[in-house]
Amino acid sequence: MFLNLIAPINPLGYGVVGFNILRSLVLEGHKVSYFPVGNPDISSYGAESDLIEAAMKNSFFYDKDAPCLRIWHQHEMDKFVGSANRIGWPIFELNKFTDRELHQLSSLDTIFVCSQWAADVIKEAKINPPGGTHVIPLGVDLDTFFVDDEDRKNRPYWTKNSTVFINVGKWELRKGHNELCEAFSKAFKPEDDVELWMLNDNPFIGAKGNEDWKRKFISSPMGAKIKILPRQKTQKDLKQIFNHVDFGVFPSHAEGWNLEILELMACGAPCIATGYSGHTEFLTPDNSILIEPTGMESAQDGKWFHGQGEWCSFEVDQLVECLRHAHDTKQSGKLNPRSETLRSVVEQFTWKNSVKKIEAAL
Repeated sequence: MFLNLIAPINPLGYGVVGFNILRSLVLEGHKVSYFPVGNPDISSYGAESDLIEAAMKNSFFYDKDAPCLRIWHQHEMDKFVGSANRIGWPIFELNKFTDRELHQLSSLDTIFVCSQWAADVIKEAKINPPGGTHVIPLGVDLDTFFVDDEDRKNRPYWTKNSTVFINVGKWELRKGHNELCEAFSKAFKPEDDVELWMLNDNPFIGAKGNEDWKRKFISSPMGAKIKILPRQKTQKDLKQIFNHVDFGVFPSHAEGWNLEILELMACGAPCIATGYSGHTEFLTPDNSILIEPTGMESAQDGKWFHGQGEWCSFEVDQLVECLRHAHDTKQSGKLNPRSETLRSVVEQFTWKNSVKKIEAAL
């Protein structure tokens, strides 16, 4: 298959998706002409930078009759290459679209989305592309993220018997960071054998914005048990950290997918998360600890979201109960990083399987 691909490549969410889809398409034998969104951060991918550069060189002589796939935001679906099937793949969080988003999405020939939840949002908006809307779940690289006995052996000594939680994802109200800060202080006392690691650097809010969030957590009643981690340089660095923790905790009001949950599960860490939006494609009560939404509320944070849609609400006290339940599970010795339940989930959601879904859709 020949494919023209427009996507970012960098360490951020869309950039990770862009790289892994490109890499998996090439490994499955497809010829890809790659057109970057912005300046690609090739150095982040080490030895595989050659693959990216080769695909970029293919763009000099791209096939105008090949389908063009654009992985990017739903409000910028107007730039494509060639004259064939225009496929848009937005990763959105809200249940409604602005007029601009509706116009851009309605112009597409085919739409890819990550989850059935997202497909239902497209359908509810009465967007009916001639090539259909196809659910193409994202994945996890099991060669990078796995239960690593060496990493686990080198876990920081003071956490050996602690229950270590981690939250990953840029500082943002949508991610439920306010509720997490409150819940962690309500669930535990400073003498409890727990830690919360926050890996949340946000390049879009500046130094002051990042410092304000850090200060909120560190100055909380459980601040002495909270560690703020810096942005990691490579996926291998993330894998090492993920093998040092016991649970992920993601009390998000809405997610387009949430790559980090699958990566944590691949490293043997089950997750606490809200039972709503994109990650319900792979999270169930059998493989995770779900926070039950109590309803929907206007999505507003004063920066990116201004009431153009809704996201879920939930009770902080339920998050408190989930944190305590997870802690009790670890302390009772019932936590199994090699759980078959976790393994069976991540094996269903690999980047190779994502490409198989693309092949079937085209």
